[in-house]
Amino acid sequence: MSSGVRSEPSSASLVRRMAPLTVGHAAVDFTQGVLPALLPALVTRFSLSYAAAGGLVLAATAASSVTQPLFGRLADRREALWLLPFGVLLSGGGLALATVAPTYALVFLAVLTAGFGVAAYHPEASRVARSLAHARPGSGLSVFSVGGNAGVAAGPAVAGVVLALGGLDLAVVLGLPALLCAAWLWRLVPRLRADDADAASARGLEQGVDRPRALIALLVGVALRAYVYFGLLSFLPLYEERVRGRSDGYGALLLSALLFAGAIGTLAMGRLADRRSPRRLMAGAMLAAAPLVALYVADPGPLGAVAAVLAGAVVVATFGLSLQLAQDFLPSSAAQAAGLSIGLSVGLGGVASVAIGLLADQVGLGASLASCAGVALLAGVVAARLPDGRPPRGGAVRSSGAPVRSAP
Repeated sequence: MSSGVRSEPSSASLVRRMAPLTVGHAAVDFTQGVLPALLPALVTRFSLSYAAAGGLVLAATAASSVTQPLFGRLADRREALWLLPFGVLLSGGGLALATVAPTYALVFLAVLTAGFGVAAYHPEASRVARSLAHARPGSGLSVFSVGGNAGVAAGPAVAGVVLALGGLDLAVVLGLPALLCAAWLWRLVPRLRADDADAASARGLEQGVDRPRALIALLVGVALRAYVYFGLLSFLPLYEERVRGRSDGYGALLLSALLFAGAIGTLAMGRLADRRSPRRLMAGAMLAAAPLVALYVADPGPLGAVAAVLAGAVVVATFGLSLQLAQDFLPSSAAQAAGLSIGLSVGLGGVASVAIGLLADQVGLGASLASCAGVALLAGVVAARLPDGRPPRGGAVRSSGAPVRSAP
């Protein structure tokens, strides 16, 4: 009789199996990375306040946060692989329309559409990624997550080049990568369906209990981290341009360096999470982020730039960890757990962007960014108080996502 446990895949095999999900993740999150880099140009075109600029980030992120858990619930109940190309298509189309919209209201609607695309992609992709990773959830989810990290990081760099060459008039081309990827993913849906079915067959019955209280505590930490992450993502380019007098390109490149460092950190954290407690790794990373953010705000020189890059490495590296913990705390519904974790992070990040923008209008960008250091410290404390991620053995969980009994 089969034990339902398969051999641990090699790193190369794991990367190959994850490749479509990782590339799709890069494409959909590329659109998220582009938007902050477009903000200075949009502020100039429409004479926006900082709060109105943050409102554009909120438009994209609120759509994702509100609907992402709903897409997750759908994916847990029935196969929804079609959401992968559909989500990427919406995100790319929304971004392209935002660059050509003639009014602030239409830009707002376009980035709202892009947010729905982000919401559609993440839960189902996260469910399949966890399924394919199985014996190595830390490494598997880090490979999946690094696609998103790379996409967000590439967004500002590519947008900076495009804006330097042709301004917003040329920026419509920034939607093309997602549109091309959507067509590619559509062709790969049958392969993904077969791989997911093979993984479910090999896995058979798993044991685990839902721990909703632990999930709620994790989501508090995720919300605090969102304030830090989106504060840097949304306002670092503006801080460099408006406060420190540097070019649009410098801020975009520094943001890209920060996010690429986060991609490297994500892979490293994933390998560690296969052997050590994801909860402890997440707590340590957020506690380390606090002094790094403070140093960046205080030092306008090379040391501050290095601190910003290191802050990105540790903050972004926790995204794969929190996704793994969410699915460990809610093993009966892996897609919905991902939707809650990612959706809450994205949605509250948009709210944080508006809050930081309002604070910046009153006290300046430097003071508002400095608040991210204190919030990072709180996030680390919350993560340190979580239970360990791997659930205690108990009620059965079918690979289809059937309900299990709950535990506190």
